[in-house]
Amino acid sequence: MVKDKLSAHHLYETLNPRFKAAFEWLKKHASGDIPDGRYELDGNKLVALPQRYNTHPFSARLFETHKKYIDIQYIISGSEKIYIGDPSSMAVAVEFSEEKDIAFHDGRGPAVDMASGDFMIIWPHEAHAPGCDPAAEAVAVRKIILKVVV
Repeated sequence: MVKDKLSAHHLYETLNPRFKAAFEWLKKHASGDIPDGRYELDGNKLVALPQRYNTHPFSARLFETHKKYIDIQYIISGSEKIYIGDPSSMAVAVEFSEEKDIAFHDGRGPAVDMASGDFMIIWPHEAHAPGCDPAAEAVAVRKIILKVVV
């Protein structure tokens, strides 16, 4: 897991052949000027998913893992906690779906605070529970998730 400000994206562009294009697109749309939806930037090898939601208590969330994609999660506005954990120490709650590239796990892990302007790179071997309340009350979040093929 890597967490940083978008202004430092250049430090991570060499970690994957598609990260440079991913961060260039993200910089262009970091203000949230794009409607929610699915945008294929390089076919299914690089996909952007702008979205809005209200955070939920951690107790209402499951951890998720992927096999085909790295997540780059960027907070446009609002704040949330993303919990990170080791899926090998968690119970599988929903088996892996090849079609959706996701499995769900029940477990524990440390929380990482995310605020406007922050991004997090989450590798396929890392379980994560995004969209969690940063404090006692729910927060409205505007976010872009970039799915980058491994």
